[in-house]
Amino acid sequence: MTTTMPTQIESESHRIPNRLANWLGELWPSALRAQVDRACADGWQIDAPDAYCPRCGATVGAGGYTTDGCAFCVRDRVAWDRIVRLYGYREPVSDWVVAMKFVRQWRWGLWFGRHLASQVRDTLTSGNTLVCPVPMYWLRRWRRGFNQADLIADTLAKRAKLTFAPLLTRTRYTAPQTAVVPSQRHRNVADSFAAIPADLTGRDVLLVDDVKTTGATLSACARLLRRAGARRVDVAVVAVAAPHGDDFRKM
Repeated sequence: MTTTMPTQIESESHRIPNRLANWLGELWPSALRAQVDRACADGWQIDAPDAYCPRCGATVGAGGYTTDGCAFCVRDRVAWDRIVRLYGYREPVSDWVVAMKFVRQWRWGLWFGRHLASQVRDTLTSGNTLVCPVPMYWLRRWRRGFNQADLIADTLAKRAKLTFAPLLTRTRYTAPQTAVVPSQRHRNVADSFAAIPADLTGRDVLLVDDVKTTGATLSACARLLRRAGARRVDVAVVAVAAPHGDDFRKM
């Protein structure tokens, strides 16, 4: 116990300024910008495209993947064509995502959307790409007050001059993926999504969410878009959890 207490106290004291900034951000958006400026001053920056696998999104670094993927996904099938992200799911981005989802800092969704728009521009194969958010069940949305994927996707679409298209719906309430062990997450979201009546034949779709961990939710959504005729489905997320890391089990 005596060896862990200093670390725990240091960790908590480190987070107090972030909590204060999150609260202030409800009143003044500049408080959110201050967090980004502080992170950049400490050396943080959005990941370059070659810092992660374009197939699964795992952090691997330049030369750590081929056209078949990386060591984490080369033996797996993925339901989408390419994934684009801003960062791994770690500080400071993990703090910002938590603030957005659970501290009502919805303005982070706008910031994420603007910067994802810059990241996807070079990967788009069609100027007619539809931007589709991962849907949220109505009860959870009512409780939270917003769907963060909607905010991110809508902002991305406006900034990239693409069409925002909520092509999917959530058909049943499921336990949060964070409360389900990774091995059960595909089963947890099975048959919980539906596509709206639409012919997507020949269309490209950009599927947007906040965090990818196992990819269960994104896979279920991407398959529905394929069945509706989508020619290509790419994914854009704020962050990707490290495979088999602590956040992979938690998120």
